[in-house]
Amino acid sequence: MVDFQQKSGSSALSGGLSLGRLASLVLVCLALVSGQGFAQEGATVPEVAVAKSAGDAGVALERIIETPLSVRESRERAQRAVNELSREIQGLKQNVVALNKDLRVLEEDLLFPANTRFHVFVSLNVGEYFRLEGVELRLDNDVVTSYLYSGEERQALAKGGKHQLYLGNLSPGKHTLSAFFVGQGPNGREYKRGSSLKFTKSQGPKFVELAVADSEARQQPEFSVREW
Repeated sequence: MVDFQQKSGSSALSGGLSLGRLASLVLVCLALVSGQGFAQEGATVPEVAVAKSAGDAGVALERIIETPLSVRESRERAQRAVNELSREIQGLKQNVVALNKDLRVLEEDLLFPANTRFHVFVSLNVGEYFRLEGVELRLDNDVVTSYLYSGEERQALAKGGKHQLYLGNLSPGKHTLSAFFVGQGPNGREYKRGSSLKFTKSQGPKFVELAVADSEARQQPEFSVREW
């Protein structure tokens, strides 16, 4: 009887020790699990915050870039800059044109002084009996210039324009000017005609016009050289 009780007490003690160890192990496991979870949460929270901040910044940037108002304002500023640049370029072109004109006048004044300047112009009043193609000009039997006319130039002359055929220097005194016209006459035939003028050059500029006109009475072109 005594032995049985002792064995029973020993078994109870062993069972108590086993339960105590088991409880300790459970507590340790719970502590480890809790610590690991806390560590994971501690590592995850900052990363989530950073990712969220970066995402918000990206969305904000996209909104700034894609905002229709900002795009329209940028386009308007760019268009204003282009318009201002175009105005400046146009102003520069006008200045260049004016400068070239002044330089041309200055060049004429230097190369062709007023006292010796000599001008020869061509005018047309034809349409049915003559089609001007070219002119050769001789001054005192020397060829000084020749010119071939294009269709556009003939149209400009037919509308009342005048072409400066020659500009040069001519000393005062007596001179002879001869002009030879080449073109198509009535019925498309080749037509050549010459005309001359004897004149006296005095001090100051001299102007001469080579005029070509249709003659209804004679049904052919007439050529004349006249002074201004």
